[in-house]
Amino acid sequence: MLDLGRLRVLRELERRGTVGAVAEALGYSPSAVSQQLAQLQKEVGVTLVERVGRRLRLTTAGEVLAGHADRLLSDVQRAQEQALAAAGRVAGTVRVVGFQTALLHVLAPTLPRLTAAYPDLVVETVDEEFHRVLEALALQEIDVVMTDEYSRLPRPRRPELAAETLVVEPMRIALPAADPLAADPGPVSMAALIDRPWVTGHLGTNHSDLLERTCVETGGFRPRVLHRTNDLLIIFAMVAHGGAACLVPDLALAERHPGIVVRDLAEARVDRRMVLWRRVGADVRPSVRAVLDALRESAAELRASRPGLRAGGPDDTPGAPPGDAEAERARSRE
Repeated sequence: MLDLGRLRVLRELERRGTVGAVAEALGYSPSAVSQQLAQLQKEVGVTLVERVGRRLRLTTAGEVLAGHADRLLSDVQRAQEQALAAAGRVAGTVRVVGFQTALLHVLAPTLPRLTAAYPDLVVETVDEEFHRVLEALALQEIDVVMTDEYSRLPRPRRPELAAETLVVEPMRIALPAADPLAADPGPVSMAALIDRPWVTGHLGTNHSDLLERTCVETGGFRPRVLHRTNDLLIIFAMVAHGGAACLVPDLALAERHPGIVVRDLAEARVDRRMVLWRRVGADVRPSVRAVLDALRESAAELRASRPGLRAGGPDDTPGAPPGDAEAERARSRE
């Protein structure tokens, strides 16, 4: 009988490539990883790994077993949760990664309801926008992801992942209350902001890239960025006290911050989408399905509470043919 824990170590070595990376991912020491692999080789009776220089590499037999390990581990997890569901229980841990406003406005309101309905369900959350978040989802390091993406900067879709848009919100211009352009309640032209300093996210973030593209394509100029931060409170401070302008999403609620006014863009609508991601087929797990349904319900309530928000349609999920999101939702409830 093969040990599932040792199979997991083999699978992680195939995915991550080094013993050190496997040890970090699983919380083991490197020597413990090596011992688990050695014991697994004894159980199977064939060589699964070979040393190439200072690294371990899977043999052909190891690659074959690692492929089976992935399916076996997924099947065991699915079987365990389905058995619990058949007994009337939704249990286990669902790991969710999301960006700040998604966690604040959509995920957090679901937690009391999920706790009341499913006492044995644990929802772990991480506020993160790291570049490899979708890779982590594909590798089953996490279960559900909520990303932000902009109408001018869609993320590429992946066949092993399913995506649906929960909320579409307009991007607006935040200005200091003392700015002359703030005196007019109407929309602000990007071209009129050519001389303003700007605050935006760090280089390489979607927020930074969006500002650059919007200023160039809509206003005909490159923004003079004086302040870079991914912290919303610092952004507000730079607008209110530093005289900077900023592109802000509707759900940032910048207009509630003292010293800031928010205006619509005059030339063209720029949107931010809140996109819900999961692995294809992951919603067969009762725990994941319960969290996904709760997030959809929460997003619908949020849209109803704020007039500027709307639901995502086929055009708001690049790469998804019309009807795919609804079809996926219907299948998840079956």
